[in-house]
Amino acid sequence: MKKRRIAILGAGPVGLEAALAASEAGLPFKVYEVSGAVADNVRSWGHVQLFTPWSMNVSSRARRALSAVNAGPPANEGRPTGEELVELLLEPIGSLPAIKPYIEFHTRVIEVGRDGLLKSDEIGTPARADSPFRLLLRGEGGKERVEYAEVVLDCTGSYDHPNALGVGGVAAPGEHGVAEYIIRRIPDVEVPLSKGDDVGWAGQRILLVGAGHSAQTTAKDLAALVERVPDTSVVWAIRGAAPTFGAVADDTLPARDALVQQARHLALEADSPFDVRLGRSVDALEASGDGIVVTLRQENGESEEVVVDRIISLTGSVGDARMYRQLQVHECWATSGPMRLAAVLLASTSADCLTGEGHGIDSLKSPEPDFFILGSKSYGRNATFLMRVGWEQINEVFSLLGAVPVAAEDSP
Repeated sequence: MKKRRIAILGAGPVGLEAALAASEAGLPFKVYEVSGAVADNVRSWGHVQLFTPWSMNVSSRARRALSAVNAGPPANEGRPTGEELVELLLEPIGSLPAIKPYIEFHTRVIEVGRDGLLKSDEIGTPARADSPFRLLLRGEGGKERVEYAEVVLDCTGSYDHPNALGVGGVAAPGEHGVAEYIIRRIPDVEVPLSKGDDVGWAGQRILLVGAGHSAQTTAKDLAALVERVPDTSVVWAIRGAAPTFGAVADDTLPARDALVQQARHLALEADSPFDVRLGRSVDALEASGDGIVVTLRQENGESEEVVVDRIISLTGSVGDARMYRQLQVHECWATSGPMRLAAVLLASTSADCLTGEGHGIDSLKSPEPDFFILGSKSYGRNATFLMRVGWEQINEVFSLLGAVPVAAEDSP
């Protein structure tokens, strides 16, 4: 019997784990990556140090594959930066002879459907699996083509689709017009924003929006910049009037707890180097001769204006569902994640990602046979995803596909 072809969308940590699993199982696969290198998202925050040590960031499958070629990251409790994660783990995986030939870079998956079937055909029946998936791809130069697969693993993550800056997650008036002044990732404030940036961050008027761990990391870095260059000014706008910063009781990750405590100090203490605006959301933006005029709306409906040079918007992100609009995928109306998994996550009372674990193959199934949303994208707007959950998801899917599951003693 012909082995089913597997299309893996995205060459990030989970996509590469899926490629390793397919290779181990002897199943034909291709990885489609929109950028020119593996782990493009991780590279964008390469200067940031993880909360978790190496021992929690390398799957047994990856370590086994790299050990076979005398490579691999250290097996210790040191905490890698994103750059180290790429250089010592993810790039070596992508360079393995069993993986490298099957990654197609500069290839965007535009749409995924069923060959000959519409979304409304064969509703909820196994007959849909009789038709292969039809993938519309766009390569370098904009040339489009179609390829086919019997199994699709969407590991594209969510970093490429950040939430809007405006109130209620809707773009604020003027937001698109000043997009060149808005940064939607964790910047390295010690280096220029780009090759053409001859100004840098020092001495600038900066608006930071958000209160999650990404915003907290940026606040920490900005505080150091302000201390070094006092004429740098920072306005920190936080939507909630009483932010918790995702604090975890008796946190077992010292680095995460330290970040939360520093964020609390920067946001709530009188000696903060920032101009902190609690209970504010961005209502409008407008370019002026003096900078970007940002209207902040308070919870009582009143508004105020600040003028800044740059805006760092760290308001979260959510995966792109447009590519599978012709498939029968049931999404959660609250989190945008796959419905079965979302229901399990919403029922959980823990906000600590360390308590996360795989929830069984049934939670990963959708009405569309053999189509799986994995990795951080599977969690939708839930922020408790941890890489080891992605490895468990891969194990569950490949066990379903008939591959030999990882032995219990090798499980991450």
